[in-house]
This record gives sequence, structure tokens and C-alpha cells, in this order.
Amino acid sequence: QHARVADRRRDFHHKASTQIIRDNQAVYVEDLAVSGLGRTRLAKSVHDAGWSAFVGMLQYKAALHGRTFAKVD
Repeated sequence: QHARVADRRRDFHHKASTQIIRDNQAVYVEDLAVSGLGRTRLAKSVHDAGWSAFVGMLQYKAALHGRTFAKVD
């Protein structure tokens, strides 16, 4: 069941990141301190969301499609 949930999350990240990159010329994301958030009571939610994997997908898809991608402090 864990693998199934991970596959669904990865599939959602791929679909969402592709849609975002196709619809926009430039994408800016906040550079979250995930390690800092991992020590709060939101730790489970932050780690479950897979933010770093999603940002990585946005980054390589932006380069692939010739879009602007940047992280903002």
C-alpha cells in the first residue's frame, strides 16, 4: 500500500508540474526550509507532500520546455 500511495503521489506531481510548465512562461517557487519545517508539528505533512521532488520536477521540465524557473527566498 505504501508503494501504491507513492506511485499516486509521483503521478500527481508529474501531471501537475507538466500542466504548470505548459501554461506559464515563468515559474517562481519559494525556497522553503524543509528541514526546519520538519522539526515542527507540520513535519508529517511537509514530508508527505514531497515538496523537494515536486520542485525538482518543475526545474527539469522548465529547462526541457525552455521556460524560466527560479527559487525565491
